[in-house]
Amino acid sequence: MKEQRKLPALRAYIDQLLGNGWIIAGRSPLALRKGRKSWVVMHGMLISEDLAA
Repeated sequence: MKEQRKLPALRAYIDQLLGNGWIIAGRSPLALRKGRKSWVVMHGMLISEDLAA
């Protein structure tokens, strides 16, 4: 079966972050959090929440 997911490298990196203790804090847009750090996925890029505002 053909892979239908987009951005497999980003997905793999997010899976790695989740394995290192990051949590999914939101889904639309996808937000990740670990301690005081937080990132959001926008337009296929993982961006620091400080820069996303």
